[in-house]
Amino acid sequence: MEMRYNIYFAGEVLPGHDPDRVRLAVGQLFKANEATLNKLFNGRLQVVKRSCDKATALKYKQAMEKVGARPVIKTADPADSAPVTKTEPTPAPAAATPAEKPLSAAERIAALAAAPDVPSSAEPAPAAESEGPADSSGVSVAPPQSDVLRPEERQRVAERDIDTGDLAVDESATRLADPSPAPPPAPDVTHLSMGDTGEDIPTLPSDTTPLNPNTDAIDLSPEGTDFSDCAAPDAPDPQLDLSAIDLAPEGSDVLAEEFRKKAPAQSPKTDHIALED
Repeated sequence: MEMRYNIYFAGEVLPGHDPDRVRLAVGQLFKANEATLNKLFNGRLQVVKRSCDKATALKYKQAMEKVGARPVIKTADPADSAPVTKTEPTPAPAAATPAEKPLSAAERIAALAAAPDVPSSAEPAPAAESEGPADSSGVSVAPPQSDVLRPEERQRVAERDIDTGDLAVDESATRLADPSPAPPPAPDVTHLSMGDTGEDIPTLPSDTTPLNPNTDAIDLSPEGTDFSDCAAPDAPDPQLDLSAIDLAPEGSDVLAEEFRKKAPAQSPKTDHIALED
């Protein structure tokens, strides 16, 4: 019997992904509403797909990991995939009822996610077997090793004819460039010596003309000289319009009622307090 797998999700996000973006992407992937998303991201294992083959499990794994969600895949209980046999005759069909619109794969996933929580410490109970075939409208599983993309969906790579006749492969460990030349020898400095501090260097030419300003007309003022005439003049008084300002009568309250200080708190009674010897 072919191995079957159950796919679960506990709201775990792959490293490097933003949890809010992953939650939004999972909602779009499964077409789930806010209540279903809250259940998927409550930290407990939720069934996303039950009793599927390996190819389907890999498709769910790739789709969920692509949006940053970490799926949990476990082998399914054989009872989940056991065929159902019937010995009773098929009852006659009931009165014709309006055909219900088949659920899409995303809607069935959302319905499974809305099922009761599955404890993480134990395998979930197998789904109840139905007496009729499962509704798989709109969903098909390709055989193993099938191409994922149709021929018209594949990227076409233009073949290029590159002439490699002038190229050659050197032997292993061959240098890619010629070795660098040896550095020149160090200069001879045995004839050089250090001069004393402040000593002129006779061999160093100087084209700068030394400054020699004439200071004959400059004299120092005697001690105690008044330099007040050098101070800046006093600033004029500002011209302010005070016609709209009036003084309150003497004894008027400065603060309004709500800003006044309340009556001081009374001192606590200390009659019942005594000091022991």
